[in-house]
Amino acid sequence: MTALALLQQLHERGVILTPYPDGTVRCRAPKGVLTPALHNALRQHKAALLDLLEDFEERAAIAEYCAGLSRADADALAWQCLVEQAALEVSP
Repeated sequence: MTALALLQQLHERGVILTPYPDGTVRCRAPKGVLTPALHNALRQHKAALLDLLEDFEERAAIAEYCAGLSRADADALAWQCLVEQAALEVSP
């Protein structure tokens, strides 16, 4: 599983990951969603997830500030851009 696939799976399950400047990632999830396998995947992909989350946060902030979007709309746009960019990087 790639870091992006993991992030998409967590996103679909309502898990919220928040990057911190010290390199940690805070994880908030509905009760019972984080299985031992998902915990393990989070540990395995921590660095790549942190990169993805930082990219997402930057894109959302720019969209919110420069385009005047609401935070929810900026988040949606940033998510779409992140998924599309990742798809382009893995296609031959």
